[in-house]
Amino acid sequence: MSGRQRWLGITLVACCLAIATAAHADGGWVLWARSCNVKTETCGGDWQRRQTYEAERWCRAARATLVNQALTPEARETAMKRGTVVEYQCLPDSTDPRGPKAP
Repeated sequence: MSGRQRWLGITLVACCLAIATAAHADGGWVLWARSCNVKTETCGGDWQRRQTYEAERWCRAARATLVNQALTPEARETAMKRGTVVEYQCLPDSTDPRGPKAP
């Protein structure tokens, strides 16, 4: 297994274990996604809202499904050819990983 393949596997597992804030959100939970470069081993893509869920557990279930799909041999091969993987994160609707909006 090459270093890049190992990094891909570690990144995908880390995505599954991505930190979700402990803050309670009244507006639900949002599944966020951004692209990561396999060659440079950096995640510099802009966070994009994927879906909003009523409960944290539904967001985490959706994230787990996406990560499991990304771990298939076919998906790993495609990611290596493309040179990118996707990082997922579930956060309360009140939290934006892109940071505060500019005034």
